[in-house]
Amino acid sequence: MARLIALVGLFACAAVAAAQPFPSKPIELVNGFAPGGANDLNARALQVAAERVFGQPLVQTFRQGGGGVVGTAEVASAAPDGYKLLLVSSGELTAAPNLAKTSYTLDAFSFLGRISSKPYALVVKGDAPWSKISEFLKATSEHPGRYTIGTTPTGGMFLTAQYLIRRAGVALTTVPYGGAGPALTGLLGGHIDSVWAPLAAAESHIKAGTLRVLAVSGPGRTSGHADIPSFRELGIDAPQVQWIGVVAPKSVPADRLAFLREGFARITKDAAYVQAAEKLGIEVSYASAEEFEKQVRDEDRAFKALVKDFGLMPK
Repeated sequence: MARLIALVGLFACAAVAAAQPFPSKPIELVNGFAPGGANDLNARALQVAAERVFGQPLVQTFRQGGGGVVGTAEVASAAPDGYKLLLVSSGELTAAPNLAKTSYTLDAFSFLGRISSKPYALVVKGDAPWSKISEFLKATSEHPGRYTIGTTPTGGMFLTAQYLIRRAGVALTTVPYGGAGPALTGLLGGHIDSVWAPLAAAESHIKAGTLRVLAVSGPGRTSGHADIPSFRELGIDAPQVQWIGVVAPKSVPADRLAFLREGFARITKDAAYVQAAEKLGIEVSYASAEEFEKQVRDEDRAFKALVKDFGLMPK
């Protein structure tokens, strides 16, 4: 009888837990990079409208290391209950696994949606001697290896910087940092000559005049910076842009996935979010879970080819 009562109690508790509304507590949004970078800015913008949409706040936690790999691996192995999500960029999902062995693959995640898209930018100090990209490229060609560029040790910033350096023959010495934020701090402190980073991460410094953009990646010039040339119009191939989206661990229940997907779609249309994103220099570019996953898998195939061409095979 005692055993029967215990079993009834156990099933009752399980039923109550299953009936609890989702979410019933704050949702953790893991950022695999240091504060101050593009992921951080995107998270802050999302937080403005998240509680109104989800009924619970988004709490950003930083798990930096390995160019975003540490935080990504943590979410890949997290409980699939929808309470731990990852704010992710190309570096963690498509670049890092192609450059080194990681504990996860794309198949470890369920896609929720792309939030933003912004080009990468070659940035120098506001008082640097180069006001045009042609001047900077001339200096690097005249003194190969003298000038430095800050990037991450792996991931999207690294691989796209390598693409620029190797494809365009730009003779720069790379200096690794834990993310765009620390790299930009190093640039502002005079420790390096340039940074290859998502444009959004440098936006506030550009507006303040402490940093200067020489050129941007992607198919053409970008909104808000119509005076800044793209590498493409200069005859230099630098097609990649930095997208940022949200993923969850694989096997989150379908109803929770649907709730989260719809929620992030609503957030990107929320007036408070749009205003916050604009203020932070974020170019909102929402894509559904299906569109986002297709983009990521296409990029993964492209990066595989790049790594093979560069001889940067996983160790």
